Amino acid sequence: MILTTHTSVAIQCPKCGELEFHALSLFAFAGKGRENLYCHCGELLLSVASRDHQHFNVSYHCAFCGGVHYLRLKRSAIWGKAALPLICPEVEASTGFIGPKQKVTQACHEREKSISELAAELGYEEEFENPEVMLSLLDHLHDLAKDGSLECGCGNRHLSFELLPDRVELYCEECEAVGVIYGDSTEHIRIFEGMMSLKLEENKTWLINSPQRAHQLAKANEEE
Repeated sequence: MILTTHTSVAIQCPKCGELEFHALSLFAFAGKGRENLYCHCGELLLSVASRDHQHFNVSYHCAFCGGVHYLRLKRSAIWGKAALPLICPEVEASTGFIGPKQKVTQACHEREKSISELAAELGYEEEFENPEVMLSLLDHLHDLAKDGSLECGCGNRHLSFELLPDRVELYCEECEAVGVIYGDSTEHIRIFEGMMSLKLEENKTWLINSPQRAHQLAKANEEE
């Protein structure tokens, strides 16, 4: 019988949104009995604790709902042969996986979805005034965030957003800047998709893809 002592953890950070990979050794519980895994941004992602090395209490911070979920698992479930999903019961989707490195990596590739696909799965599509335009908006917003091209003028790169029937509102919790991206017409999405980066104006509200604003920016660029 071969005793597996190393497993892999992949989990999405609820603060910065990055998918983090960590190695978890059974030997880490020999002394203190607890192991905490952190994101590179400093956010606590997952804690595993055990008193007998046979049963483990797992708590993980969820990128979907922002809460903390708990599992009680046997050793064979964590250091086993399959990728165990870390489910968010609110949206019934996995925020991460624990298991063999190859199986975890494969599960993460299969899980990778755009914001628009997730919105459609959760039923938001029916609430949009113009679903096709809004889903295109969400895809482009996802690409900007993934490329690190989404930020605030105050330096904060971790923006919050609220999804509404006709628009997305971006918020900077550091300086209270607001950016409104309209998603109710093809003209609005054409303007937004032409933006290769987006920086909110510090302490201000910005109607990001309004035609009037786009005309002002184009005129200013011509004068330069």
